[in-house]
Amino acid sequence: MQAFSDLADQYKESMDFAAVYIAEGHPLEFNAIKQATTCSERMQTAEDMKSDCNLKFPILVDMMDNSVSLKYAAFPERLYVVLDGTVVYAGGAGPFFYSIKELEGFIQNYTSNI
Repeated sequence: MQAFSDLADQYKESMDFAAVYIAEGHPLEFNAIKQATTCSERMQTAEDMKSDCNLKFPILVDMMDNSVSLKYAAFPERLYVVLDGTVVYAGGAGPFFYSIKELEGFIQNYTSNI
């Protein structure tokens, strides 16, 4: 999350950044985070993550039916760029094809053309 946060800070004047907190990809790993069973639990976990990681961008929260995660094939993690309601960049599915460097390359190319 730190690499994404750094990227958001670097390009905050050019675009808006947000994260969508979806179903926990690693529940109970290292006894750190349990899978939320209610929307309020999921919202609290997202707020805790924002605070613990000192994130400066909004954290949106998927509903308990995981509709956003399902629509964007986001589980367990994925990077997207949305421009005027259209997906213009869809990164690979994490954890193996999730690439902050690839996203950064896309952003550099995009911002050099505006």
